[in-house]
Amino acid sequence: MIDRTGYEPLTGRVQTDRTIVRDGRVRRFAYGLRLYTPVELRDELLRAGFARVELLGDEGGPLTLDSRRLLAVAQA
Repeated sequence: MIDRTGYEPLTGRVQTDRTIVRDGRVRRFAYGLRLYTPVELRDELLRAGFARVELLGDEGGPLTLDSRRLLAVAQA
C-alpha cells in the first residue's frame, strides 16, 4: 500500500491518493478527510445544541500540542 498525502490549509482537508498492490492487481483510489481544530469542534457541538463542551487531552488531562487524542465531553 502506498499513500501520497497532502494537506490543503484553506479547506482544512487532508487529501490522500492510495495505491494498493495485492496478488498482482493494482487498485487506486482517492479520499479526503476534514480535520477540525479544537475550537471548530467545540463551536459545532455548541451549535448542535449542547450547553457545555469541555475539550480534554490524553487520559482526560489538559489538551496540549503533544496530546495524541482530543476528547470532547458535551452536555445537554
